[in-house]
Amino acid sequence: MSAPDPIAEIAGERERARAAGDPLVDVCILATSDGSGAPGARALVLRDVGPKGLGLLVSATSPKWRPLQTGRYECLLLWTSIRRQYRARGALAPMPEPLVERYWGQKVHESRLLDLYYGTVHPQSSVVASPEEFRRGIEALRRQYPTPESVPRPEVFRGVYLVPHRIEAWHGSPDRLHDRHLYTRSGRGWREQFLVP
Repeated sequence: MSAPDPIAEIAGERERARAAGDPLVDVCILATSDGSGAPGARALVLRDVGPKGLGLLVSATSPKWRPLQTGRYECLLLWTSIRRQYRARGALAPMPEPLVERYWGQKVHESRLLDLYYGTVHPQSSVVASPEEFRRGIEALRRQYPTPESVPRPEVFRGVYLVPHRIEAWHGSPDRLHDRHLYTRSGRGWREQFLVP
């Protein structure tokens, strides 16, 4: 017998966290490992949770891009308002182009300029001589593209889905006897196992 779909659970619990006013409802922590095994972690905006997986927007110039493509990641969702935590690992799939375009259309001017900066001036997380140099680069782009609509979407701006093959769910309990489930994807759906908290 197939286990319940943990991604559907995550989507439902996210809405419950949103209703509870959780400040991290649209945030995830992405941990990656580079080719040498060095870890990295950062907070990202969680754009979407749905049947395809966990939706993110990333720059292909970012240090996280290669580890994401090779599946060397774990994504953490933590909503303390409802005592829920999810850890997901898996593969990567492209977000459908119309959805990427929609998200691009929702970005404010400065955010669009920053994405363009990554693709035309300096890659994300690269070294720049000073904060002033960075701001001069942004201002030069602002003069060239004075409105949000005028900023072209750079080729390095990507929408992706993290497609989990493994999800660990933690349902917190005040008595510390937490409820933990491990879901693993198989060809027929999901398998559920219970873990000692």
